[in-house]
Amino acid sequence: MEMKKLEKKDRKIRFSLKGVTPAFVNAIRRMITTNVKTFAVDNVNIYENTSVMFNEMFAHRLGMLPIQTDTKTYKKKEKVTLMAEKEGPCTVYSKDIKSTDPKIEVIDKKIPIVKLGKNQKIKIEMEATVDSGKRHSKWTPGIMTYNYNKDTFTVNMESFGGMEPKEILEQATAELIIKTEELKKALSKV
Repeated sequence: MEMKKLEKKDRKIRFSLKGVTPAFVNAIRRMITTNVKTFAVDNVNIYENTSVMFNEMFAHRLGMLPIQTDTKTYKKKEKVTLMAEKEGPCTVYSKDIKSTDPKIEVIDKKIPIVKLGKNQKIKIEMEATVDSGKRHSKWTPGIMTYNYNKDTFTVNMESFGGMEPKEILEQATAELIIKTEELKKALSKV
């Protein structure tokens, strides 16, 4: 296998691959979408919400926020608590969400969540949980696309912000190795 870095930007990398099959590259892409572990808001307790936004829509917006992931410290199903409390008139942004662990926080601080009018309030507590896209797409850490031209793949990897693209690819590769070993063990019993 031959790999060559073509471009690296904030949250994006582009590289070429030679000496692999379309099935292999697609397997890596699938591991990214389904098996790479990352943080996402999973449980929302809304103690007060006098905004015009329904609680369900509010919880959905919070679930889609990109959260910094530390896979060395946190494993699957582990949680971190996040909180927000604001009173209008103002716009509540992702920067207003505070975490109990300063290493685990919302990445993009400029995401508008809800606009509060005069005397409107929100008071929420969230649990961000480590899981994978197999459970729900909000745990998908990024997206990988590729073009195949004769014997060369041009791969584009973009992170949603919670992890570096290289870390996503490393975790996807490790997951593919684990799945291959599981298949090998199952075949030995046949």
